[in-house]
This record gives sequence, structure tokens and C-alpha cells, in this order.
Amino acid sequence: MKQTQAINEALVVAQQIISLHRHEFIMPEHILLAFFSNEDFRAAVARCADIEVMETDLTDVIMEMESVPEDMELNPEYSVQFKEMCNHAGQAAIGSGSDAIGIHHIVYGIFQLQDSQARHILESHLEVSVPDFLNALAGINEGVSEPHEKWRRYLNPVEPQAVFIGREREKEQALRILCRKTKNNILIIGGNGVGKTAFAKFLSETISSDKTLKSIANLKLMELDTNRLLSGTQYRGDLEARVDEVMSSIRDNGEIIVYVDSLKSLGGIGKSDDGMKDIISLLIPYFKSEDVRFIVSATPEDVKRLQTNDGTALSLFRTIELDEPSDEEATEIVSRLSGAFAQYHKVNYASDTFAHAVGMSRRYIQDRCLPDKAIDLLDEAGAYCQTRKLRKVTRQIIDKVLSDICKSDVQASSDDVKDDLYNMEERLKQKIYGQDTAIKTLTEAILMSKAGLLESGKTIGSFLFVGPTGVGKTELSKVLAQQLHLPLHRFDMSEYSEKHSVAKLIGSPAGYVGYDDGGILTDTIRKNPHCVLLLDEIEKAHEDIYNLLLQVMDYAVISDNKGRKIDFRNVILIMTSNAGARYAHQASMGFERKTNAGAAMAKEVRKVFTPEFLNRLSSVVVFNDMDRKMAGMILDDKINKLQERLKARKVRLVIEPEAYEKLLDEGFSTVYGAREIERTLNSRLTPLLMREILFGEHKSGFTATIKATKEGYILES
Repeated sequence: MKQTQAINEALVVAQQIISLHRHEFIMPEHILLAFFSNEDFRAAVARCADIEVMETDLTDVIMEMESVPEDMELNPEYSVQFKEMCNHAGQAAIGSGSDAIGIHHIVYGIFQLQDSQARHILESHLEVSVPDFLNALAGINEGVSEPHEKWRRYLNPVEPQAVFIGREREKEQALRILCRKTKNNILIIGGNGVGKTAFAKFLSETISSDKTLKSIANLKLMELDTNRLLSGTQYRGDLEARVDEVMSSIRDNGEIIVYVDSLKSLGGIGKSDDGMKDIISLLIPYFKSEDVRFIVSATPEDVKRLQTNDGTALSLFRTIELDEPSDEEATEIVSRLSGAFAQYHKVNYASDTFAHAVGMSRRYIQDRCLPDKAIDLLDEAGAYCQTRKLRKVTRQIIDKVLSDICKSDVQASSDDVKDDLYNMEERLKQKIYGQDTAIKTLTEAILMSKAGLLESGKTIGSFLFVGPTGVGKTELSKVLAQQLHLPLHRFDMSEYSEKHSVAKLIGSPAGYVGYDDGGILTDTIRKNPHCVLLLDEIEKAHEDIYNLLLQVMDYAVISDNKGRKIDFRNVILIMTSNAGARYAHQASMGFERKTNAGAAMAKEVRKVFTPEFLNRLSSVVVFNDMDRKMAGMILDDKINKLQERLKARKVRLVIEPEAYEKLLDEGFSTVYGAREIERTLNSRLTPLLMREILFGEHKSGFTATIKATKEGYILES
């Protein structure tokens, strides 16, 4: 950045001072003393301090600086403080809209230094405030003329966009608002990526091309650069003065529609504890004016936040809400834009990639809206092909790129959904043993939902798993998620037994601690709307959470603390319950067993949960008790998994029949279920293998034979 003539002259004087005293470094004190050779600077300082005393003290400081010996070469370097001073000065010049760095910018930079003698001298001798001193210096004529219409530097032209698909009603409404005499300001509300900026660009094109709209025919859409507007406004009154200057000039010009790309850039910016106002409060008089029109983009969250703080400004706008486009509209948009990406990346896009990108981005990318996220996915896929020297973007490449973005496997999603559902019941039975009836009930409900035979606007399924502990309720949820290639989100409801715990799930109300953090449950579903949601031990949750779940099961939507609608339509909701577990043993008491523990618990569940809760469930899935056959299948599975782990050590595990039966006898429990089998293996079998591997003669590459004895088990290798 260039300097004023006064700065150039001061630098020459500073070099002379350094050469005279043979100083090793160029310090801020040198340039400050050089300013005293400028008559305008002396006159400004004389109005604010005792100039003679200040100059004398500054000279004394410079005289005390260490000198370079005469027999050594003098090559002064810029000190760290000098460079820091120049950086602050440059930022202040840019922020103030100046074309060159002046004396007052350098002095401002000195005031930003820590532990600087130059700053100390200025502060100790000034008889006025620092802002008043800087304002006095700013009035110095340094030989640089101010640019014509300086206020225009805070405005950027909005690039017109001729093509904008859909939104016909919103287009007509926007033009109608702009043609109004009063309240002719537009607030465009929509999620991130929904097309708010593109909509504004289209309006810019329409205004410039359609001369039949006489009241706005000669207007131009210009974006207000709020960052530049705020930059350099360090002191009280700076922001107010600059906003007034810019907006008064726009009003007098009469040819500009002001566009603000984000409401967030207006609300709260510049607000501080010393009473400075934010930009939006300074603009309210101009919002009310009929001579200046505004178009502002905002997200629903920003609007809600502004309503909470001060809703005055919003009443001066007419709102236009942009909903996320349909898959068909989004596909048309990305297909029209694909030509530019194909040309840039030197690739071809398969015809079926556009709809696929839209569908996959809607399913897996939740922090933005269509069409933006689909456009980004196509761009990323094009870049992937370019770096891999590939010529064509396919569905498979879209899936690969999406997997990298989401950091999860989405390969299976490229196949038809039917592939995940086909034979799902049989595949679940291969993982979960002895619960055929429960699996059948679960799969039939999911298949009916996927086939569209159930009422729309609800979750895919809401299930209550009932049964004794350790029979596979949680495990079935995990296996189901794996089979459907969906993430599993588990919540232990014992953590939410208090009344205030509801706020943890949906977020704290405004004004309470944790408001900005959002809710754990709502944020999870908002980011992963296609998932299996497991609420473990639901009977331990507070009753207010039951009321929350009623809305989820009825309408598949809840609102979080920020007013966002969280969609549960693509969620498989599973709740497990051990309610009545202490009564389960009563099912087998007496001479004749008439009912199993699961059924007894199901009866008890009707006492624990309210009828309106149970009535909204897709199904209450009752799990069978643990029997010896089921226990044997679980034991086989655990042994096989243990054998797989032993393969790394090249150890072959052999369990003799007597030992197997003994393990089964010890592990079989109708009370504790499969967990008792795992505990038996960990306490009986694993220690023998551990000692043999660590301390035995054969640490690897041997056969471990487990035999039963009266005392327990032995291992022979």
C-alpha cells in the first residue's frame, strides 16, 4: 500500500536520525520523532499536549538506545515492533477507505503496541483522549486527495443471473414488493444452500432487463460489504458516522437497491459494552425510508435470534420464504449446471448421475439444502475424476466421493433399496438366535412401511422391544442397522430420568445455559435423518420424554429449542424395556409353565406405559426366554468369534464334548441371558488361553484342547 508524501518525508528524517546515532534497529520511536519535523503534525500535537516536553522526552529515549561501534558496518533492520506498527497502520488505512497510509494511521499503529516507549510517551503527555488525538491528526493535509464518491467502495455489484428454475410465485411476489411505495424491503428466508443468493442474482437480472417495471426500471442491485463497513471502526462514533455517510449517499443517489447477503452480518456486529450500536440498529431509519430499498438474505435461525433480541427491524420487511426444491426441480438445476463442471474438469457426467446426486445428498448431507449440496457433490466428483485421470463421472464415483465426505460407507446405497430388504428376515435370523417371532414382527412392519402400505407422515417404524435381559434386544437393533446400512444412534435412557433432562435432548430454552449447543437428540437426527434410533431401557426415562415421543410417533417431527423442525420420517425408532423383569420368574413358577417370561413382562408393560403411548407404537415385540437350544447357538457363536481372534496367533481351539456341555451348563441362565454365557467364557476359558500364550512353551502355532475336570477346565497343547 502506498504512503502519503508526509510519511515518505518522515522516513527520510528517521533514516538520518538512525545514521546519526548509529542504531542497529529502526524503531517506532524513530518515526515518531521524525514526525516532529512536519509543521502540521506539530500544530496538531500542540493542541493536545505540551509539545516541547514530549519532544524532549522522546529524544532522551532515542539517545539511550545502544549504538553500533564505529569500526562495524551499519546496516539497520526493521524491528519487530516497527513491523507490527506498520501492519496495524495498513489495516486501519484499509478499514477507513484511504488510498494511502498517513501519519494518523502510523500513530494509531503505535497505540496498538504493547510495552512500547513511543506509546508510553504519547499516552503520558496527551491532555485529550486517544480518539480525539487521532481525529486531530486525521485532519492533517498530507497531499493525497480523497477519491470521488468514497462511499461506493462499500458496495459491490451483484452479478446478474438470467436462468432461475422454479420459484415462479416467489419471483412475482418479490417484484411486487419492490414496486411498492412503502415497506418495499424484502427478507429472503431459507436454509443454507437453498438458493437465496441465486434468487437475488435473478432479481438483479430481471430488474435490469424488464423496463416495463417503471418504478424500479433504472435501479441497480448492489451488495453492502459489511466487513469493509466495520473495518477500522475502533472508537465511539466511527461506525455510526460511516453508516450515515454511506446510506445518505445511497439515498441521495436514488439508483441503488441495497443487498445484504446475510442477516447475521448486520445483527450484533459492532455491538460492545461501551454503548456502540450494531449495524442493523443504525439502518432502521433507512429501512423506514421510502427512498432506499433493501433485499436481505437470512436463515430461519438468524430470524429467530433477531426476533428474540429486537424484532423492530423485521416489521419493516416483507418476507419471502424459499423452501428446499423438490428432487425433480433440483435434478433439473444440477443438470443445467453440469455443463460448466464438465468443461472445467474435462470429464463427462453420466445421465443418471444428476438424480442420483440429488437423492444421495438429500439422504446423507444434512447441514445444507438442495440444490447446493448436490451441486457440490457433482463438483467434487468431477475433481475426483480429474485427479484420477478418469473421463466419466458415474453413480459409483458419486458414492465414493460421498463416502469420503460423510466419513461412512454409502456404497450399498447405490443399489436399489430392495436389495437391502430382500431376505432381511433370514439374514437377521442368522445373527440373532431363538427370536424368530420377534424378527418376523419387526421385518414385516418395516417392509409394509417401505412398500407405502402404512400411513404416511410417520416414522418407518416405532417398536418397543420387551423381554428379559440378555436375550438380544439391543443386539437385534445393532444387526438391523448393519443389514440396512444405516447408522445406529443409541441413547441410554437411564441418563434422562430427571425432569430437566428433556432440555438435554431438544436443547435448552433461550436465556438458559446451553441454548447455543442445541439438543443431543435433535442435532443427531438433524445430521443423520436416515438411521436406527435406539432408546435403551425406556422405562427409566422421565415421563415428559414419553410426551415428547408421542409427537415423534404421531407426526414424525419435533421442534428443537431454536425452532427448527426435526424430521423423523426416515428413522426406525426402537425402544427396549426390562419393565417387569422382577416379575418374569413368576411365569415359570408352579407345576405347569403356562407363559414365558417375555409374555409376562409384556403384560407388566401395559401397567408401566400409558395407553396413548402404547397405541402409537407400530408393534410391541416380545422376545422369548433363554432356553438351552438358544444358549447353545449363542455359545457356538461366541466360540467361533474367539477362534477368529486366535487365528492371529496361529492357535487352533478344540473343545471336547464334556467341556462344551459343562460350559453350556454354567453359562445357561434364564435370568441373565447371553451375558452369562460371555462371562463364563471370559472367566473359565480365556484365562487358560492367556497363560498358555504368554507363558507356555508354545506362544503361537499350537492346538489348544480344552478338557473338563471335576475342579474345572484344563488346557493341553
